[in-house]
Amino acid sequence: MRADPGRGIGDALLDQTLVAGIGNIFKSEACFAARVDPWRPVGELGDDELQAVLLAAREQMLDAVAEGGRKTFSVYRRRGPCPACGRPLASRGQGDANRTTYWCPGCQG
Repeated sequence: MRADPGRGIGDALLDQTLVAGIGNIFKSEACFAARVDPWRPVGELGDDELQAVLLAAREQMLDAVAEGGRKTFSVYRRRGPCPACGRPLASRGQGDANRTTYWCPGCQG
C-alpha cells in the first residue's frame, strides 16, 4: 500500500494487486467506518489508520457474507444526511477508473 505514497487510500483499496477482494462498496464503507478521507494519500496515513481501514473492510465483507448479502450501508449510494453527524453525504468519481466514492465530509474531512 505504501509503494505509491501519493495515491489516495480509496483508490489504493481497489487495487487487487495490493489487497484482494475490496470493491467499490467496501472501499467507501471501510473508509467511513475508520473515519478516513478516501482522498487522503496513503503516505499521510499512520499505521493505525491504515490498519483501521483494512480491518473495517475485512469485518464488513465477512458480515455481508454472514448476512447473505442483505446489508444496509452507511454511505454507499445513500442520499441525505450522514447517519453519524447529520451533514449531507457526498459522492464523486475517484481514480483512473473514476469509480464513485461515497463519504461524509464532516466525519471524514
